[in-house]
Amino acid sequence: MSLSAQFQGHVERLIAYAESQGTKKVGGGISATYAIDGDMMDIEIYMPIDKEIPSSDEFIYKPRLYLENCIKTTHKGNPQLLEQAVQGLNEYMTSNKLIPISVGFNVTANEITDPKDLDLFEVDVYISISPNVV
Repeated sequence: MSLSAQFQGHVERLIAYAESQGTKKVGGGISATYAIDGDMMDIEIYMPIDKEIPSSDEFIYKPRLYLENCIKTTHKGNPQLLEQAVQGLNEYMTSNKLIPISVGFNVTANEITDPKDLDLFEVDVYISISPNVV
């Protein structure tokens, strides 16, 4: 099974669990990728919902996602080109001697469901930066 199919399966199970608890999604999805190694992926998926729910064996409810002292970039258009925006953010950190203290958190501002609407996709990428001056 491809990484994309695995990711989609996790998202579908997350949505089904949240809906089974009587919640509604109230914003775009958030993800943080820690590693990709061949056919394995270490990723966190967050879904903003309208009320607190119990954690399960597979999903953990977190009342708040808190990122501090971040830099941000916005990518609009085909999601396959997101890596270019992230590379630009990495180059900015390097040239300004900024030290990241988190992975990038992708916050979807405009989700798409129809492949013909790829140009409407929009995501903000946040990375927390060390407040220490180099």
